[in-house]
Amino acid sequence: MKTRSLTARLALAFALIAGVSFGGVGIYLYRALATQIIERDNAELLRKATRAGHALAGLSPSDQPGSPAWNEILGVVKGNDEYGMRVRAADGALLAANGADYGTRPEHPDLASETGPDMFPVAMWNTPGGTPVRLITLQVRAGAVAAPVTLEIFQLASSRVALLRAYRWKVFAAACLGALGAGILGYAALRAGMAPLRRIAAGTESITFTSGTLPIDPSTLPAELDDLAGALQKMIDRLRERYDRLSHFSADLAHDFRTPIGNLLGQTQVALGSDRSADEYQSLLASNVEEYERLSRMIENMLFLARADNARVALHLAELDLKDELLRQADYFELLAEARAVTIRVDAHGRVFADATLLRRALGNLLANAVRYAHQGSEILVRGRAGASHAAIEITNAGPGIDPAHLPLLFDRFFRADPSRANSVESSGIGLAIVKTIMDLHHGAVSVQSEPEALTSFRLEFPDRHSSPLA
Repeated sequence: MKTRSLTARLALAFALIAGVSFGGVGIYLYRALATQIIERDNAELLRKATRAGHALAGLSPSDQPGSPAWNEILGVVKGNDEYGMRVRAADGALLAANGADYGTRPEHPDLASETGPDMFPVAMWNTPGGTPVRLITLQVRAGAVAAPVTLEIFQLASSRVALLRAYRWKVFAAACLGALGAGILGYAALRAGMAPLRRIAAGTESITFTSGTLPIDPSTLPAELDDLAGALQKMIDRLRERYDRLSHFSADLAHDFRTPIGNLLGQTQVALGSDRSADEYQSLLASNVEEYERLSRMIENMLFLARADNARVALHLAELDLKDELLRQADYFELLAEARAVTIRVDAHGRVFADATLLRRALGNLLANAVRYAHQGSEILVRGRAGASHAAIEITNAGPGIDPAHLPLLFDRFFRADPSRANSVESSGIGLAIVKTIMDLHHGAVSVQSEPEALTSFRLEFPDRHSSPLA
């Protein structure tokens, strides 16, 4: 199932954020308006109660309910159907009434906060129809009446309820429209902002191994995409490098396999062309065995490189004595060195943190090359030293040297500095590549220094036990 696009998700997030923000602002404005209206109504209610109370206190003994003076007091609530007035005698009898009617007053209505300087409490409740009622009660002596009368001034806030209800719907509609607008505008802005990413995607889709560069000018991209463009370019460079290496590797592999297979095929076809003696067949088989051994070594080396490239070579690291390991390898190559009138001298001390099998393989490849290319009668020096952060091994021989132009390619697979040995049985062209792979597995380093017709020195550096990431 395809997931929602990033642009749509961000636009939806904008809409939700805008909706929550607009809703919060709307709730604040609604409550502010409701509070302001209630305060205004309370002030008006208090003003009417104060005015009616003063008028009642100023009645003369001759003024009775129904007189012009009483009608003037009842007129305080005229002109607004929401307001009403009731005047009751001390015994609760209704003396006069005007305006709205709230019906039956509950026994224990709620009390609002004090509303003004006279601190009259406001009783509040809702009618059965849901209309809020706010009432102020005063005890006033009216004219010649001995006992004080009870004055009730109240308001049925039906218009306020209708106003706030309409305002709530407007706030809700505004929040929804604001969220929708923010989502649409956010989607449009994000889609425009994602245009550089679409250009990168389109450019990356057109990349081939022959082009090798990202067809987008980095200066036209936003600063936030510089890292992405740089990372893509580095990835393309790595892929192209691996592709080139694979192409060369395939060509070199086919070339190196063709020679021994061609020899085997040709010799066998010649032998089968006519009757041969047992000695001739035996000689043919011995020659074929040499070719098979060469093929076996090449296949074994290539399998090792393939496993190393896929991180499937298990290392068994241990602290090894440098002198013992180097002497072991020198003894192994002693007969080959004597055959070429070359001597091997070992000067080593300290310990190295490495895989014993791989270390011996790397040393064997380097010593084999050193013996093969050393001048007759010369000396090969094998030095080993353990420092504070690494152990170093150097193998130096006097020979024809290596062309400086070949040094950067020396550790590539199937590279041979001597073209005359391209099809040599002695060299497969991947010995130094194996050395480089072994050092990479140890997170170490291999380097070479050479001068034509002078000294050639290969140096291996292994991190110590404490600084090695493999420890």
